Amino acid sequence: MVGSLRYICNSRPDIAYGVGLIRRFMENPKQSHLLVMKRVLRYLKGTIGYGILYPTNLDCSKSTLTEFSDADWCGDKSDRKSTTWYLFHLDNAPMSWCSKKQDVVALSSCEVEYIAASMRACQAVWLDTLMDELKLKT
Repeated sequence: MVGSLRYICNSRPDIAYGVGLIRRFMENPKQSHLLVMKRVLRYLKGTIGYGILYPTNLDCSKSTLTEFSDADWCGDKSDRKSTTWYLFHLDNAPMSWCSKKQDVVALSSCEVEYIAASMRACQAVWLDTLMDELKLKT
């Protein structure tokens, strides 16, 4: 079930955080994790018409790339690691997103935001290179 939900995250980024949380406990699941999974499935059933819509006539020479990122400091109380997320929009269509637990334990909120900004910068460089290779930039 978790693998199927991870696949659905490709077109439904709104469930990425919940699925990532469930995935962390796959080795030792409890009844509460099954209840969370059922809640995500009920949410998907109620929002079946939602998803990502991409524009059909996208003029990349006039497009703008907008990016957002944030992190929670010490969000996971079991190991004190933070979760970082970022989102890139090409015009009004989301084109890249991530919600990931940080690899290190940050000692301050400033350090957490620095790690989030560096993850976002790495993704921005990769997207810029990809757009150059696909000749989508002028």
